[in-house]
Amino acid sequence: MNGTRTLSTRWLLIGQFMAVVALALLVAGALMWHWRLPLAQEQQRLEQRRAAGVALLRVEASLELAERLLAAQAKLLRTAAPHAGPHPALQWSMATEADDGILAVFRIDHRGVVVDSVHATAAPTLTTPTVRSGYDLSNLPIVRRANGQPGLVWSDQYLSPAVGEPVVALAVPLDDGHLIAELSVDRLGNSVAGLQALEGVTLLITDSKGEVVRSPDARDRQYRRNVGHAPLIASARQQGSAYGRLELHGTAYLGHALRMDRIGWIVFAGYPLAVANATTRAAISVTLITAGAAVLAGFALMSLTASAIQRHLMHSVRYAESVAQGQYGDRPARSRITEVARLEQSLEDMAERIRQRERQLRAIIDLGPTVAIQLYEQDTRIVDWNPASERILGFTRQQALGKRPVDLYYTPEQQAQYEALLRELARTGQPYGPFEGQIRTATGELRWIYSTTFPIPGPSPDAPQFVCMDIDITALKRLEEELRVLNASLEEKVEQRTQSLRQANEELQRTLEELRRAQAHLVQADKLAALGSLVAGVAHELNTPIGNALMAVTTLRDRLRVFQQRMREGLRRSDLDSFVEQVTTAETIAERNLHRAADLVTSFKQVAVDQTSSQRREFDLDELVREILLTLQPMFKRTPYQVETDVPAGIRMDGYPGPLGQVLANLVQNALAHGLAGLPTGRILVMARTDGNTLTLTVSDNGRGIPPHLHDRIFEPFFTTRLGQGGSGLGLHIVHNIVTGLLGGRIALDSALGRGTTFRISCPLVAPRDTGTGGVFA
Repeated sequence: MNGTRTLSTRWLLIGQFMAVVALALLVAGALMWHWRLPLAQEQQRLEQRRAAGVALLRVEASLELAERLLAAQAKLLRTAAPHAGPHPALQWSMATEADDGILAVFRIDHRGVVVDSVHATAAPTLTTPTVRSGYDLSNLPIVRRANGQPGLVWSDQYLSPAVGEPVVALAVPLDDGHLIAELSVDRLGNSVAGLQALEGVTLLITDSKGEVVRSPDARDRQYRRNVGHAPLIASARQQGSAYGRLELHGTAYLGHALRMDRIGWIVFAGYPLAVANATTRAAISVTLITAGAAVLAGFALMSLTASAIQRHLMHSVRYAESVAQGQYGDRPARSRITEVARLEQSLEDMAERIRQRERQLRAIIDLGPTVAIQLYEQDTRIVDWNPASERILGFTRQQALGKRPVDLYYTPEQQAQYEALLRELARTGQPYGPFEGQIRTATGELRWIYSTTFPIPGPSPDAPQFVCMDIDITALKRLEEELRVLNASLEEKVEQRTQSLRQANEELQRTLEELRRAQAHLVQADKLAALGSLVAGVAHELNTPIGNALMAVTTLRDRLRVFQQRMREGLRRSDLDSFVEQVTTAETIAERNLHRAADLVTSFKQVAVDQTSSQRREFDLDELVREILLTLQPMFKRTPYQVETDVPAGIRMDGYPGPLGQVLANLVQNALAHGLAGLPTGRILVMARTDGNTLTLTVSDNGRGIPPHLHDRIFEPFFTTRLGQGGSGLGLHIVHNIVTGLLGGRIALDSALGRGTTFRISCPLVAPRDTGTGGVFA
């Protein structure tokens, strides 16, 4: 022993037990004072609030019932026909409501004068009202309040002139006045009688001024006692709810007060203060008795347990002393106490683990193949040197032990820096590194090492030792140099590759420009092809009227030759009349057909101008559709297919008739070339509808339909299913660009195999002024 004062295990455990008991008593007392007692008080407070709430709800229910009955009665009076004497609706209401505390019902005009009235008596029969028609009630509190407020209005209690007892009144507005019902205050106060939730609870009800309506002492109601000055009642009247003490007849009560929203009455429910505090006293007494008994029992049990533990610990102490002296063979008998037995076993395991860890640490130091570990004194002398140090640095263990680094591989400057480093590590206790450095081996070769140095406890607290761990990274350094050279060559290759990619990109740009020019040429060719169809239509349509006119002129020439011959032979009047009639007929036929030809030329001229330009103008959609289909008639002459239109007249548009006609022509030609090709019969329908300022134009056919997997590609440029058969793949692409560009609309496809194809175009009747399109359609 070194003279330090000690305590036996027995008294230490008993002392700790007593401290724990004292702390437990403090905690129990704190919990009792700050948790259990407030919890009991809060529970009592909730019970009182619930009791007050139940009483309040019972009174409020009576008031709400009166509101509903009087509102229903007012509704009947508004819709009922005028009636002499007391109105049957009033008599019905009193017969219905007499058991609900309603003593009298008045119907008054805007001046407060009674129009009808009825009141209840002790018997259920109806009697004549004591306040009859013509009686002025304008000074009643309820009448004064009702005249200033809309909707349902309640009054506080007052003495009724009709029944001669305290009442509260409810007023409902009518078209020509108010309907007023008076409810008995005594019946409202007694409505809470018999409630199970109020058993054992003192209940007090006051009006809005504090006058007692119901009290445990009947004299309070008889003498109209006022408790409005009590702080609890005043607080509840202002805030709607209050909790605290109330003095009644020399007795202090603790409870909850609630305010009724309708009439401002206060309901108080509570217990006498002595009864309220009984719960607190009982909880404190039970806690003290339980704590005292637990302390006595615990002290006795702890004393016995401490003695047993003390005996077993002395056995463990003697065994530990023998182990400290290096005597591992003498093992004491195992204790029956689990913890002490585990302590003895742990002492044996500890000694074995110490020997095992010494062997493991030595093996780690000696057998580590790549980590050189050295152990230094504070003056940098080498204490330990593992085999990896011999392989990396080239010095054997015998050569290194007791030497300093300057004697082996450090220069004087490196030795000075290393000594300064060890002094800093001894001062801070923190590791240094890892860091890279070069060192010369026993053979004179320079090697790169990755080193970390840190302090460890030495033989004494003021003489620490230092461990240095080195990894040879010479090969890694060589690889870094090789990578640096490789990176330099890679940068050069990347630059060369970038130049090649730049040239390839420029070539792609040139190719793209050529493709764009080719696309423009194809679009122009498509326009010329449309113009060729237009010329064919012109020739076909002009052939008939010009042929008719030529036939009329030829006939007229033959008739003129005959007329001249007869003039030489002798002209008769009948011959002259016949010739004049024939000239007139021929002139009429020629003029009519030449006018028809002129109209066709004008129409075709406008279509040609529109087809070859994108000029904006106002036009009639029906005329445009007929002109476009007229130019396409030659395509249908030798086919079994028909083109039908359903375009209402009078649809005026402000836009680009040329591009719109090109869209219509392309869709009709597409239906003829793809949808109906090879079918024995077929029909193409062009239909137009307007919705406000929006046009919906559909071109549909009953042909083959388009496979679903092609729906997403039909508007792509150069996509065609007739490659090499005259199809360029630009028709629907041009249609899509015109609709979404110049026309400012949308185009949708609806098609299925065997069910035909429908293209639906939606665009404004007035095309956008600036569509941002390029010159592809110009």
